[in-house]
Amino acid sequence: MVRISVSRKTFLRSLFILAVVPAMAFSGPSVGTASMPVNEVDRWKAKQSQWKPLGNGAKIYQSDKVRTGAESEVVIRLPDGSSIKIGEKTIVEMESLFEPNDEGGFETMIDVEKGFLNFAVHKLKNKKSKFIFKTGTATASIRGTEGYIGGEGVFFAGLKTGKLEIKPNGSDQLVSIVAGETTFGTDSLVVVKLASSGEARFAKRLSKILSDKSKSTKALKAELEKADTEFQAQLKEEAKQAAATVPENGFIVSTVSPVEICEDGLVVDGSYRTSDESATLVLKVGNSYTSSNLIRAADGQAHSFSEKVVVNDDNGLWKAEKATLEFKGAGVTSSKSIDLMVNKACVDVNTKAPTASIISYDSLRCIANVMVGEIQNDAGILVMEADGSKLSEETVTKNSQKRLKLQKGRHEYVVRVEDLASNKAEVTKKMGCYPNKRFPVEVLGPAKEVLKVPPPPQDIPDRITQTLQFRIRIPENDPDYLYKVTVRQNGKVILQESLSQIHNLDYQIPVSLTRGARNHFDIEVVHKSGYISKAKKDYEVH
Repeated sequence: MVRISVSRKTFLRSLFILAVVPAMAFSGPSVGTASMPVNEVDRWKAKQSQWKPLGNGAKIYQSDKVRTGAESEVVIRLPDGSSIKIGEKTIVEMESLFEPNDEGGFETMIDVEKGFLNFAVHKLKNKKSKFIFKTGTATASIRGTEGYIGGEGVFFAGLKTGKLEIKPNGSDQLVSIVAGETTFGTDSLVVVKLASSGEARFAKRLSKILSDKSKSTKALKAELEKADTEFQAQLKEEAKQAAATVPENGFIVSTVSPVEICEDGLVVDGSYRTSDESATLVLKVGNSYTSSNLIRAADGQAHSFSEKVVVNDDNGLWKAEKATLEFKGAGVTSSKSIDLMVNKACVDVNTKAPTASIISYDSLRCIANVMVGEIQNDAGILVMEADGSKLSEETVTKNSQKRLKLQKGRHEYVVRVEDLASNKAEVTKKMGCYPNKRFPVEVLGPAKEVLKVPPPPQDIPDRITQTLQFRIRIPENDPDYLYKVTVRQNGKVILQESLSQIHNLDYQIPVSLTRGARNHFDIEVVHKSGYISKAKKDYEVH
């Protein structure tokens, strides 16, 4: 099995949020989107019993499996703008996607059960986060890397940028490769320098060469080097053709797709040629941006153009996956698309901070309800703390309501959410949890007590005193859980304490009794849950 661990851009440490809607159930958040499926692409969901076609724009969830057929592929876009392209005849399991780990970061684990994939992961600044790939023979970890990984029986990986650390199964030794290097093997790995390392289209050639298990390592290495030379020659020819004269009534784009977008926004360069004065060439980004006409001269000569677009969540463009150039003129219509990799860990792109609010809480059911906002098309960590100690954390990838279980008693809770670009929101509130439980009030002695007290000498006041004793037996054995304690003598309140006035559960109250008259005491104890317990005591004095 091969594992690749990638730290994600300050990917977060935020908090759990509560929502106050009665027993609302929410499915797990989606953490990816399928894009540009070609030919035969299927998905197996955890609760399904069969493969079903995976369409463009379909949401990807944790534990989903994706399968491609011959000459098929699909791109899975992740919340931070990173992406993986699953190659042909491949099965991949999204084992865990942006799950909070024990170190305070995120962990993404993708299991390449069969075949190969290309990856483009944004540079990660939070060293506590990991991006992990597994295959049947090794494990690897990356940080802000572009390349490929896969193999059946024979593991292979190559990098266009970044660094990759690989640990073959059954070995404690790490093998590292950097940009321009490819590695392959089973129990031990061979590292070769190939100019085509990390190139998406080269991964397919590599996979086919290494699928022949009958060849020696030396023979495979020679074949890889030959394939590398041929592929580089192909790239040069393609570049030569692209640099040819701009077609009449048409355009060429010099910007290489895909484009990673961060603080510099999106810049699209190219050239056009037309003699039609009514011709138009416009750049469209997502569904909300269309440039002005980029054609400045219609003289039949080639002219360059350059268009820069600010991409962020303020203008809504940060969720765009494509930019499209469209030319219309002289009866000709043509277009060219550029794939976008919007880095949502970039502060110039991810400009809106998330929001968190505690909508309400129920002290009897011991739940709190929280709303998280401004996280749509983003990803964040939600953390809940009580009196400074973390209770829970989870990943959120959309605006949602969350329900949280409160601890018994009264505590100060903090709900915090932090998104991919470290934008934070925090709310603090004191909340109580007092479940409704029956409890008794135990009065010392019998319910009716007869006292024989000789009358005092003449001219001496007939004062009879007694100590009324009772104990409040609440399950928590803590007076902080009580709301009110009231004692009445013959209907008149002789003691009443509430909230912070209540300091103990054992009471010894001196009372004055009247000879030959009714001495009736009512004790009422109100729990913060609302439960009321009562007790009585009568004295007769003879």
